Amino acid sequence: MAQTFSFKLVTPAGIVCEAQVESVTAIGPLGEFGVLADHINFITSLNPGVLTIKLDATHYRHYVVPDGLAEVKDGAMTVLASEAPPAENFERGAAADEVEAAAERLRNMSFYQVEYQDAERALQLAQARAYAAELHQPHR
Repeated sequence: MAQTFSFKLVTPAGIVCEAQVESVTAIGPLGEFGVLADHINFITSLNPGVLTIKLDATHYRHYVVPDGLAEVKDGAMTVLASEAPPAENFERGAAADEVEAAAERLRNMSFYQVEYQDAERALQLAQARAYAAELHQPHR
């Protein structure tokens, strides 16, 4: 049996998930990172993406986080996010439409426009929602 550690996912609405977990995977400014038991202390901001929580060998939870902070301290991890809807809240068709709309908006912008960074983050979030929908929707 793998080692576990204490994990808490918190939004302004309250605690979304609190559990002993085997691992957590998230997206930071430098890319995807993972946390296991006995991880060194660290703190990082989060980019839009899917937060994957491995409870045990066969049970996972997936949440879409648009932004936030992740902290590992003294063998426990806390994620603070502005929101964290579960992956099963997203439908493939709607998520795919959102990706296309966000990509089209970004294609029609110049890198030098003030809104470019917001449009880029919107595309990342739309892609995260589409990925989450794929994780929890049956394939046809």
